[in-house]
Amino acid sequence: MLGAIATDPVQSSPSVAPLLMCRRLQARLFEGLGPPVPWNRTTYTGLVILVVLWAARMYATWATWGNLTIDGGHEMYVPAVLSEGKMLYRDIWWQYTPLSVYLNAYLFRLFGENLNVLYWAGSLSALASALLLYAAGMRLSSWLAGWTTAAIVIIQAFNPYIFCFPLPYSFAAVYGCLAACLFVLFALLAARSDKWIWTFGAASTAALALLDKLEFGAACYATLLVLIAARCIQQHSWKRIGRDLLAILPGAAVCGLVAYWMISIRGVEFITQENIISWPTTYYMKTYGKMWLAATGFAINGPALGQAALRTALVAAVFAEICMVLRRARSERRAIFTLTLVVVAVACVIGVWRPQAETLFRSIFLPQDMVLYVVIAALAACWYFWEERTETALAAALLLTFSALLAFRILLGMNVSDYPIYYNGPVILGFLLLAPSLLPRSARSPRAAVQRQFLICSVCLTAAVLHISVFPKRKDLVPLTTSRGTIRVSKLMAERYRLAIAFMKEKAARGEAVLSLPEDTSLYFLSGTYCPTRVFMFVPGLLVPGKMTDELIAEIERAPVRYLIWSNRTFWEMGAPNFGTDFDRPLGDYLRAHYRFVRPLAPPPMGEWDAGIYERRPDSELPDKIAANH
Repeated sequence: MLGAIATDPVQSSPSVAPLLMCRRLQARLFEGLGPPVPWNRTTYTGLVILVVLWAARMYATWATWGNLTIDGGHEMYVPAVLSEGKMLYRDIWWQYTPLSVYLNAYLFRLFGENLNVLYWAGSLSALASALLLYAAGMRLSSWLAGWTTAAIVIIQAFNPYIFCFPLPYSFAAVYGCLAACLFVLFALLAARSDKWIWTFGAASTAALALLDKLEFGAACYATLLVLIAARCIQQHSWKRIGRDLLAILPGAAVCGLVAYWMISIRGVEFITQENIISWPTTYYMKTYGKMWLAATGFAINGPALGQAALRTALVAAVFAEICMVLRRARSERRAIFTLTLVVVAVACVIGVWRPQAETLFRSIFLPQDMVLYVVIAALAACWYFWEERTETALAAALLLTFSALLAFRILLGMNVSDYPIYYNGPVILGFLLLAPSLLPRSARSPRAAVQRQFLICSVCLTAAVLHISVFPKRKDLVPLTTSRGTIRVSKLMAERYRLAIAFMKEKAARGEAVLSLPEDTSLYFLSGTYCPTRVFMFVPGLLVPGKMTDELIAEIERAPVRYLIWSNRTFWEMGAPNFGTDFDRPLGDYLRAHYRFVRPLAPPPMGEWDAGIYERRPDSELPDKIAANH
């Protein structure tokens, strides 16, 4: 079809020329995609290297993951409570769909309630995600792009903070990433095969993703609809649609049953307003949602798009310079090899002497707006499929469409740290597959294509390694060892947490309830005690004013809660730093009226984490009792 247009006598017409140029660019962009790469000595060697890299990263960062105060605590505590017989949502608050937390609860029942169970579950999920993306790259004719993507996923998975895989801010995101990578592979297999099993596999994975975290499932099901529609167009068969819809039915039925169970607990509003805070109509989304999305890269406004345009201009300028060097080179192979060495050498110099320049290097070779580029490429891929109707075109359209849908929340915030690490795997794979096709080439041989891809993959991988290498290294970490596992934290943090754990154990032995505020849910898990209320953490937007707040206060009264451990945790990132004053004011007023400060948890000096002990006032001092007496 493209060849016919090229010979059409009207191609010189001004109205046809732009269309012709777009189609030529489109063909150029996807011409590198071809048949799957078979397993051989090279690809098996790549597999072994990925496993070794994973083992090295896990060993080097062991037990430094997560954060005792922020987020990680609920990933320890909630599965432990469920493994002991309590029901999610009804007995304990939860902000996602139920699969991830019930899976970890099952692992606790199987292997014991220990941090090592979480460490291994997250680490193995990282390895599996990486290997699935490696296989997906091979399905799209580039083991090198798949290998590089897998290596980046492994490198970013073991950051020593809450945005990691072994002890993350949310295991729902970890298992969602794993489901997304499995879905990509099933979708690519379905695009190249008429076997019903691959569509069924993709549909079942989509159901698992939806039961794990809503945005992962939504991206999977939307891509499934694209697959079904595309195959109907490709095969001109309504019967094909029936078969594909039949493959989706079992997973959809399971999702429906789980939704029915969730609603049966206390109704739709209880689930969508008082538990799953990412639901569009929740108090959290209405109050803090825009700020939260903007912080993760989803900011569609003039200033944000203007900055993206400037960053793109910088990337285009450097890319144009590379193209100029390759065009002028006598030997393309030698030029690519030289360019790769130069870029890697510059990266090493930056990493050693100018760590602050790492951001500039990464913004060029691992672009912050990569998701935006993939969105544009997805539109081009869908058009390419409409024109060509080939299996390869369909595979490219599915990968890029899914990547764009999955990573919408990091549209202008691509990174290899923080939230993006759970969403960027398919995006990086799509980028690495397509970017080399824009480089000039003197030859169209497979070897020449591999050389161009080697250049792009090398610089992207170097940018990822450089970013991770400039993370501040904590040399003052010491093991905090408890009956439920070990985690490495600062010396002062370990000392204070030991005191808090001992305090909670002592009071629990006396039958006295202790409530940790505003977060630090890990204290319950590490001390083997229980939160006396359904809601166990208090961050901006979680506790809905009115009915939910009143029910919580009633729970505190019924327990009754004798002590509070009130830490210095603040929430500047949400624009509401102080619990009880800047947010959750009614609860804060109640606590200040009913509890009095007794002593600091630990003597000075002040540390990164401190807390005070509060005790419930005697009945004679309570405001409601005083009012009743008068």
